[in-house]
Amino acid sequence: AACGQPPISLNRIVKGQDTVPGEFPWQISLQLNKRHVCGGSLISDEWVITAAHCFYQDLSQYQVLLGVTQLSNPGPQACCLGVKQVIVNPTYAGQTSSGDIALVQLSRRVQYSDLILPICLPDASVKFPPGKVCWVTGWGQPSEVQFPDVDLPSPQTLQKLQVPIIDSRTCGELYRTNMGDGLTPRIIKEDMICAGFAEGLKDACKGDSGGPMVCLIGHSWVLAGIVSWGEGCAIKNRPGVYSRLTYYQNWIHRYIPDIQFLSMPSELGEAIQALDHQR
Repeated sequence: AACGQPPISLNRIVKGQDTVPGEFPWQISLQLNKRHVCGGSLISDEWVITAAHCFYQDLSQYQVLLGVTQLSNPGPQACCLGVKQVIVNPTYAGQTSSGDIALVQLSRRVQYSDLILPICLPDASVKFPPGKVCWVTGWGQPSEVQFPDVDLPSPQTLQKLQVPIIDSRTCGELYRTNMGDGLTPRIIKEDMICAGFAEGLKDACKGDSGGPMVCLIGHSWVLAGIVSWGEGCAIKNRPGVYSRLTYYQNWIHRYIPDIQFLSMPSELGEAIQALDHQR
């Protein structure tokens, strides 16, 4: 099975809307004691990638749910597997630190289907230029803004949201605007990538952590980022911050030697270089 090529093409919509089964077949739900705690992405038939901050309990308590669009109604094609091992990036040192990325080995190999397919991983040379529109998906809470003190039932249907990439310098500047006194500014490090909207309104939220931000490169969907942190959800001047996959190519390859990384299609690469020269 080719990575990043869902059987269903993406319906173009904005502002967090329902997905249809098979649209994001790499999306998984990481479950702790049968409750959704994080998203994640299938990258091969036995590996999932997610955020490091999703793991804080004994591994035997975790399961990976694949092939699901509605959490409350998994359907006959869904598949739930245990976790054989978790490899947390060694640089991870708590929320908003670098290295918020983890590899999860499934208890056995999964059978690919229309609803279960891997996402492509980008080669380190792949660029995600500012303004490029990508998609973030998850079952996280749809709104922190309206009911901050009510623990809403998260949407049971996988949500998708279009987000533009924001260059890191702009993102850092946004995070420095109207900061309270004495707070240390959040630094956007080189292993992070920002996406979203300066004006807020639309963003990934709590239960989306670990889930994918995917971009179309040529004809394939590629994992550009992993939902890592933000300040609140959809708050003005606080876009979403993601772990940047291209930064981790060597680390991933060390643990999964046979995994393939997608490089820019040559004609695309040449077009981008030509544009760079014009600038």
